[in-house]
Amino acid sequence: MTQSKKAFYYRPKTNQHTSPTVRWMFLVFGWLFFALGIIGILLPVMPTAPFILLAAGCWARSSRRFHFWLINHRYFGSFVRDWENNHAVPLYAKWLATIMMAISTTMLFFNIPADMIWVAWLVGAVCTGVAVYLFRLPNA
Repeated sequence: MTQSKKAFYYRPKTNQHTSPTVRWMFLVFGWLFFALGIIGILLPVMPTAPFILLAAGCWARSSRRFHFWLINHRYFGSFVRDWENNHAVPLYAKWLATIMMAISTTMLFFNIPADMIWVAWLVGAVCTGVAVYLFRLPNA
């Protein structure tokens, strides 16, 4: 194989826990969060990125193999690496998340009963806080 055809693999920074029980717990939670992230791809009301990042964090503490697989994944790898190295989020992801939160909150205002409108305002406040937090992070 020529030099230009070799694949580049990012070496993960892992911090595996010393207790086997805790490592198994992190491994199981990693798979749970990864499954929720995959479901989030299919369901517009469920986020994908936070669950994938939680899976990466769990696997970094439990399984070098799965953590290595995730950070070198074709679709999720660059996102996870940017977060692990710089706590950075791509600008398009910030805008997409903000727009989706705005649409969801607006739909909530129109579909919730009048006596429960406080829930819509609470969701709107939380979404605003998340959007402010996102845009304060560096761009990937």
